[in-house]
Amino acid sequence: MENIKKFIQNHNTLTLATERNHEVFAAALFYVPVDDCKALIFVSNPKSDHIKNLEYNANCAATIQKNNLDWEKIKGIQIKGNIEIAKDNYWEEYLNEFDYISKSNTLKEAMKKVKLYKLKIEWTRFIDNTKGFGNKNEIKYS
Repeated sequence: MENIKKFIQNHNTLTLATERNHEVFAAALFYVPVDDCKALIFVSNPKSDHIKNLEYNANCAATIQKNNLDWEKIKGIQIKGNIEIAKDNYWEEYLNEFDYISKSNTLKEAMKKVKLYKLKIEWTRFIDNTKGFGNKNEIKYS
């Protein structure tokens, strides 16, 4: 579990996939880990396809990975969970992590169009090829 927490804490971008009626959508999003790395908060436009899908199905999948061209160094996390609107108290954590938002008029304006979401993690698989091809560690969260 500690290797998963450390990996999540040391990165900031996830790829989120959602589904509706067998149509899937994916998006890359900046995130902040919360609740002892058992959840991730992110912002997105409620009109985006990946968010509109949540009206029909709150379940999602996500990945977090390092860029790497050497298969022996591949590391990443696969996630299953569900998404809900985040409580307002999480805004401070998000804006503290990405403090450059408050310094940009463009980003401040963009923030008026988004909502804060919380991905509650239910399961993770950590792939670490530095320990051998296909080395993985799975955790089911309660």
